[in-house]
Amino acid sequence: MRPVPVLVTGATGFLGGHLVHALLAAGCRVDAVSRQARTSSSPNLRWWQADLAASGEAERVFAGSTPEVVFHLASLVTGRRERDLILPAFHANLESTVQLLAAATAAPAGSCRRIVLTGSMEEPDLSSGEAPGSPYAVAKAAATLYARFFRSLYGTPVVSARVFMVYGPGQVDHGKVVPYTILQALQKKAPQLTSGTRPVDWIYIDDVIAGLLALAEAPGIEGETFDLGSGELVTVRQVVEKICHALDAPPPEIGALADRPLEAVRRANIARSGSRLGWRPRVGLEEGLHRTIVGLRGELAATAAQAATAAGAAVRSPPPTTRL
Repeated sequence: MRPVPVLVTGATGFLGGHLVHALLAAGCRVDAVSRQARTSSSPNLRWWQADLAASGEAERVFAGSTPEVVFHLASLVTGRRERDLILPAFHANLESTVQLLAAATAAPAGSCRRIVLTGSMEEPDLSSGEAPGSPYAVAKAAATLYARFFRSLYGTPVVSARVFMVYGPGQVDHGKVVPYTILQALQKKAPQLTSGTRPVDWIYIDDVIAGLLALAEAPGIEGETFDLGSGELVTVRQVVEKICHALDAPPPEIGALADRPLEAVRRANIARSGSRLGWRPRVGLEEGLHRTIVGLRGELAATAAQAATAAGAAVRSPPPTTRL
């Protein structure tokens, strides 16, 4: 990607962290948004503390950062179906998107040339009549519809990426199936699984980042949605068994957890993404899982080393002097 001013929301998440790293490596000036206050030692990275769902926050960030390209990754990602997630999913996934699109549309003409939204494989095809299966899925589907609305009525230069089951090093949510299984297998424990029969399109993190960068540069794609996946379906059980076999761990406990209702099966249309974006996935499932295992082992080793260093420093420190 060309070195241009970029705004990244959700910059502390799994996708966001990898994307910010790639943008800085490309020489971009990055303004990154987080709900928590953060600082940076890089001269090309500036942090903004903001909740984009709140009124006026998107306008404030947009006015101060003046980006040429926006990557909107901020999201509440969960497949849970409980009713108490309806409003949080609405605010985090839909309201923040609408606020950002409104701020971008109000910016001086031509100042922002591309907004890339990240959708999900969980959202149904809007023309299919299929019902979304979770509060997260319906919020993402509505965000995609709003993107089309903004493009059609106001000419907002927005495109959407439908990201499939992304995995890889640095996935801090260890409740996700790949890092969860690796952690269990490293301890020689059997992962607990549903029936595991759901076929899923798995995509490695580096390929997703390459796809997002392609979406920022490809000409004439405003208002459209593109799939970022492998184009292949592999069941959850097969992936879990591959990890257990690679780590010589016990096989998973099949049926230990209940299957979720309304689990959709979708395969990415990578032919269209390839022809329009010049993008295709390059990391296969076996190689991607190997890299993820190596990466997670490294993360665990680094955490253990830091803990040991901190413990050693505490032992060496003299007790505080007390005067009576």
